[in-house]
Amino acid sequence: MDFTPKKPLHLFALLLFFLTILLLIISPILSFIGYFPTTEDIQLTEGVILLSSLTAIFLLIGTPLIWYAFVNNFNPSQLLTHLKLSTKNMSQTIFWAILAVIIMYAILFIIGITLTLINYKTNEITNIQDIAGNLSITSILFVTIFQSSSEEFFFRGFLFDKIQTQSTQRIAILGTALLFGIAHLSYGKIYPAIMTMIFGIILAVIVIKSQNLLSAILAHILYNGTSFAIFIIVQSYNIQAIIL
Repeated sequence: MDFTPKKPLHLFALLLFFLTILLLIISPILSFIGYFPTTEDIQLTEGVILLSSLTAIFLLIGTPLIWYAFVNNFNPSQLLTHLKLSTKNMSQTIFWAILAVIIMYAILFIIGITLTLINYKTNEITNIQDIAGNLSITSILFVTIFQSSSEEFFFRGFLFDKIQTQSTQRIAILGTALLFGIAHLSYGKIYPAIMTMIFGIILAVIVIKSQNLLSAILAHILYNGTSFAIFIIVQSYNIQAIIL
């Protein structure tokens, strides 16, 4: 079923989609250019971070589910097919997830070394202390598992499906990666957004290779979980990492 403005449920789905884009894409842009406060301007507490995370999770998961149910009229089986969510070939899915994490850390390491050699202040490029420094272990686990999963559900699942349907696979890869990077501009730093965009391309590619969104979800969780763990264990050594 195609979208039609004559149906109230279709309008509701569209409104929710616009709200998601406004809060998660437009708002970070406005924060970055100075119209809205960034995370550096706000006194981050565990409650504030968790409330923001819960809001994002609701929108990132709720918007696709409502669109697929009300606009596309998909049943659960069709929804899983379009999102490429499956428990089949898990060994291949895990392989691609681990490979993606290795590649992402290799890129992060190479760029970090390069910036250090040119005397760039690497403490200004990381966003990990903005999050991990204000959360308990339980909250870190929640954000790592559930927000990471919801971001993949929306970007590499729903948005990728919709963009690819209307254009090409290459545009879907680049488009979702660009939007994924923009969503991280709320930290007020361009470096995390650029790195997140690069990582978004990698995550989209492994979904295509594995034909399973779980590969990107696992990779995202593994990457963020490892970054948090490293920060907690050796934070006194000024570890620099990017949280997706």
